[in-house]
Parts: sequence; C-alpha cells; structure tokens
Amino acid sequence: MPLIMDAKGNRMARTSPYESAAPRTPLMSRELKKKLWHRVTLALLLIVPMPMASLFSYKEASESLQFPEDNLFPEVGLDVPPPARTDRAVEYAPPRIRLTQGPREARIQRSRAALRAEQDLKGYVESAVSDQIVPSAAVEIYLEQQPAVKIYQGMEAHRSQPIASLTKSFTAVATMTLVEDGLIDLDASISRYGVHVSRREFGQITVRDLLLHTSGISYGSTQPSYAPGIRHQYSNGNYLHLATIIENVSRMSYQDYLEHAIFEPLNMRETSASPGIKGSSGISSSVHDLSRFGRMLLNGGTLEEARILRPESIQEMLQPPAFMPISEHMEYYAHGFRVEARNGRVRSFFHSGLWNGTFSEICVYPEDRSVVVQLANPVSYHSEALGGYRYRVTVLSARYVDLLARNSLTPAAMQPVTARFKAENDQP
Repeated sequence: MPLIMDAKGNRMARTSPYESAAPRTPLMSRELKKKLWHRVTLALLLIVPMPMASLFSYKEASESLQFPEDNLFPEVGLDVPPPARTDRAVEYAPPRIRLTQGPREARIQRSRAALRAEQDLKGYVESAVSDQIVPSAAVEIYLEQQPAVKIYQGMEAHRSQPIASLTKSFTAVATMTLVEDGLIDLDASISRYGVHVSRREFGQITVRDLLLHTSGISYGSTQPSYAPGIRHQYSNGNYLHLATIIENVSRMSYQDYLEHAIFEPLNMRETSASPGIKGSSGISSSVHDLSRFGRMLLNGGTLEEARILRPESIQEMLQPPAFMPISEHMEYYAHGFRVEARNGRVRSFFHSGLWNGTFSEICVYPEDRSVVVQLANPVSYHSEALGGYRYRVTVLSARYVDLLARNSLTPAAMQPVTARFKAENDQP
C-alpha cells in the first residue's frame, strides 16, 4: 500500500478504503455537475464566431442556404511577411445611363419580362411572410436613382430597427471621409491614432488592416493573435478599434460623427447609432434610409446635393487585400464591403447584418445601375429557412435589375406598360 502524506508532508497512517467507515463524498454532486455543464455550454455559444452570410453563396446555394463563419481565405504560415499592396486591382466608376429604347413592340416584350420578374419577387416575399419564414419584411430596388420596386409586408418604409453588422459599412465610409480630409492615412500604424494593440513580434497593424479584417485579430477578441496583412478573418474587434480611431481623430463621439458626416447630409432621419456597441454594430435604420445610403454609394459618393465621398475613395474601398491573387473572377472582403469583380471591374458589392430579430442588406450593382435593400425581422439567425429566404430574394432581385439594365429599361419607361397590364389583369 503506498505511503500517504498530508498537505504539510507528514506521514499518515496506512489505511485501506475498507478500514474507513467514513463514506466517500463525491467532488461534485450531480446537480452541481449539471449546472456547471450548462454554464460551460453557454460560454462556448457566446465565444464561438457568429455565423455570417456566406459570400456570394446565393449563386450556387440550395434553398437551405447556410451562414458559415466568414473566413474567406485558407490558412497560411503565420510567419509569412505581408506582400506589397496591389494598386488598383479592380476598376469602379459611377454608372452611366444607357437608354436605347428601340421599337415599341420590342420595348413592350422586354417590359413584360421585367414585369414577370417583379411579380415573382413580390409574390415570394408575400408568401415568405404569410408562411412565417420572416414575420415581416421590406425590399426596395432603385434603378438610376428612381424607385423600381417597393415591397412592404408587415414592415413600413420608415420603421427603424437594428441593422447589426451592416453598421460596418457605415464605419468604413466614416473612416474614408477622414482619409479624404487628410486626418487618417490608411497605411499608417493604428498606434498613430491612439489605438495600441499591435504586438512587436507580429508587426504593426494599419488602419487598412482593420478595414479589411486582416489585422490578425481573431473573432471574439480585440487583440492580435498572428501577424497582420497575411490573411482575412472576420472580427468585430477590428471595427471596434476603427470607431475609437474615428473618435480620436474627429474629437467627436462615434455617434456624433456619423450624424455629422453621413446621417444628416443624406437626410437619414430614421437612422441613429447606439452609445453602446459601436463600430461593428449598433446602428438602427429604416429601409427608406438604407436606400439613400445605397444610392449614394451607387452614385459615386453623392446623393442629390450631398457629397459624402469622392468616386476615387469608393474605388479605393473596393480594392482587394494585397495577398489575394488577381484573377478574372474575384470575390473578397474589401474595405467595409464584400465585392465581386469580373475582368477587372466591380460587378457588385454588398454587406449584410444578421442577428436575432434582424436581417439587413444593401447590395449595389454598378453595371446594372441599381441598388437592392432588404430588411426583415427573423426570430433567429440560426434559421435555415432564413437562408433560403435571403437566397431567393437576392436571386429574384438580381434577375429583375439585370432585365431592366440589359434591356435599357427605366422605371419611368415601364410605368405605362405596367399600368396597362395591371388594368387588364394580365399575367404575363
């Protein structure tokens, strides 16, 4: 029988379990074990990355579209130095109006096809709400600054609700306004602007790294865990630090600066930023106001009399990270937006926001001269049905705007045809 020692190292009498009449008390009771297991499970749920909308997955996705972790690039060695930045890998310019209406009969046929696509979209949104896939939803589509489609099912145009991670696009635009003013250098260390999270062994994080999610800050953290500039990993921590930089440089609160630089000039009266979480989420807005923001992006940074950014700044925002190889078909997270580029030109760029009780998205199609804005209030972001909803709305909206743009149709040109078919109760 082994020697038994007490806590101070003194010898104790040798006894066997059979010689002791004292019952053995378990270290933890069954109830305590159950309580501890519940707490560990809850802690894991809180720290595991929130599922994000997959990048361009609507093109090949099934009806049960999933929202996997937004980690767009494969693992690379953490000791690989960041490559030199590729300048102007893709081109973006405000869309040009192309109107060649052609003969009347051809115009009517094109209008009928577009009207069919419009009816498909409206019918699907109505059925999704009636089937409780989403309790309420709103979709607005603009073509060349004109309203093409407005769908409100249980949600009003001016109803404000949280937009979750779509806030990041506003933070990125606010950052670029300070870049235009000469107050921020995208390639300068963030320590210049009062944010000290870089680690000497990894290297200096730049403002651009925060925008691109290439800082080395993992999801659920605000500190780097590997070298910056070598891979993408979506992390709210990046945009929390950007909000701090905006405050330090502008000498205003994050909320006040957004109001001053974006909301007020664009007349976004139903939009506000929470004083709580900032940078990565916290903005509430309406589908009407989000449409104004999207139309500003489509129009090269201006809307009506307001100029938020120059076209060159938006083009800078849509450039890919330096480590991404240049190809004919590129899909990547840029500076506050996800981008699809083909043959060196931006085909579309967008951002989504997804959390319990809210879904938001702005998608800009420069070549089709259109903007699609969505709001909905799903019960849970884990819902597979929500994935199917986003997939269908995105596909149907893209088909509609493509028909309008490819056939040089405008909402104004379609109005007489639409009115005629509706009056005749004609279903093309």
